[in-house]
Amino acid sequence: MSKQTNIEAYIDTIIGATVTTKALCASCNCTLPTVLAYIKNNPNRFEKAGRGKYLIKANNVTSVSNTETNDPIAW
Repeated sequence: MSKQTNIEAYIDTIIGATVTTKALCASCNCTLPTVLAYIKNNPNRFEKAGRGKYLIKANNVTSVSNTETNDPIAW
């Protein structure tokens, strides 16, 4: 597993929790620069809660259903 996958898998288990970057490093077995880069590249998953503290937000991935497409069969 890549470091990015480790971080994502871990934060998916703690949605709604506030966590420090130090705790993320320890839990995901990666360095602080790796964690900070992940946070910077995924701002939709984190809300700053203080110095070095972040609230973990849910991954809001939406899917498109058949009725929302231009598929004539779905009409």
